[in-house]
Amino acid sequence: MEQPELVIFDMDDVLCHYDLGRRLRALARLADVTARDVRAAVWDSGFEDLADQGGYMEIENYLHEFGIRLGRHISLDQWIEARRLAMVPSEGVLDLAKKLGEQTSLAIYTNNGPVVKNHLEKLFPEAAEIFKLRFCSYEFGTKKPDPQSFTKLMQALDQKPELCWFIDDKKSNVQGAKLAGLRAHHFTGLIALANEAKNQGFEL
Repeated sequence: MEQPELVIFDMDDVLCHYDLGRRLRALARLADVTARDVRAAVWDSGFEDLADQGGYMEIENYLHEFGIRLGRHISLDQWIEARRLAMVPSEGVLDLAKKLGEQTSLAIYTNNGPVVKNHLEKLFPEAAEIFKLRFCSYEFGTKKPDPQSFTKLMQALDQKPELCWFIDDKKSNVQGAKLAGLRAHHFTGLIALANEAKNQGFEL
């Protein structure tokens, strides 16, 4: 098998362990409400899903609406800190990514809005050091698992899908990538990922 020209990693629960509950509790402390209130206002309401699909292209507009829903202004630094607290780097996967990066190009593609895109250095410095190509779903007006999101990603990268290998923890996202013509791996753990990387032609 020809080695991929580009390996694309999902972020949450691949490059890091993401604890939404911890993030909710951090935001609840800031807004003086309950974590359940935060989830209802931001996630269950569909607001965050809309943001991931490009509903708020500018950080200022996104944070303004975020604050309205919580009933308390949340600064950019507070937002970043609350999310950062919910992310524990997956050191083994990051180390594997470094090894792959010595043999091919790397990118991140995550369902997220403009803050993650523009402030990864503060949010997740361990990944920012490795990945210079970073894409978030809001840029494409749709999100994973929609195959169109992957088609638009390929256009942005000027890449042929069959020469790209995508890694995600959600089966639906892997299926969406395959429908768009990419090679794709359902991430279940480091050992299986390393074995598949060897199958893709990489030396580890």
